[in-house]
Amino acid sequence: MNKQVRNKAIAKARVRDTQAEFVKKMIIGLFSTLIIAAIFIFGGNAHADNKDPAEQEKARQFIEAFSERAIGVLNNKELTDAETLAEYRSILNESFALPYIARLSLSRHRKKATEEELAEYNKLFPEFILKVNSTRLKKLDTTKLEIDKVTPHAKADIFIRTKAFNSENKSIDVDWRVRSDKNGNVKIIDVKIEGISLVATQRDDFTSRITSSGISGLNQYMRDIIDGTTFAEETAS
Repeated sequence: MNKQVRNKAIAKARVRDTQAEFVKKMIIGLFSTLIIAAIFIFGGNAHADNKDPAEQEKARQFIEAFSERAIGVLNNKELTDAETLAEYRSILNESFALPYIARLSLSRHRKKATEEELAEYNKLFPEFILKVNSTRLKKLDTTKLEIDKVTPHAKADIFIRTKAFNSENKSIDVDWRVRSDKNGNVKIIDVKIEGISLVATQRDDFTSRITSSGISGLNQYMRDIIDGTTFAEETAS
């Protein structure tokens, strides 16, 4: 009898230990998940305080270097069209947060896209942006860019207000919205020319095209721009 009581007590103790171990693992798993989520959500910009003068100076220097390089290519008449396009492609890929801009441009319509349509869209977007904006750049007569003001915006972004001057010394206001990525590299996420956001303009254009012909129609339009079937000048107004 005593042996049976003892065996039951041992069995109950093992059940309690198993339950306690299960609860312990659940708690550890929950905290691990929360930590990972916190790193994912906040880690990308946790190191970059946009109110820090050092961060603002880094953003200023980034735009100075970017503009000097871009204007140099724009005004280099010795480059062939292919060489100019290659230089612009390099500048675009290095200086702009293209995946982020692609998401903003597609906006809520991402939910409507199939995996195949979305994959094609993301593949086409960088070259499409290159072709459209290289056409616009050819029309510009920019000789220099001067920085007026650097100001933090929201929690992570920095606005850099500049004036772009042409050969007649006439200027237009150009605002650059930049953000540091998870590696601390400054990237351009939007450009406002005389108060008009290029990303918002692109998003509105995409929304209109998706409304009339769907995501597949938008992708076909981008392919036509890239292939030269449709000329980018038609979208450069």
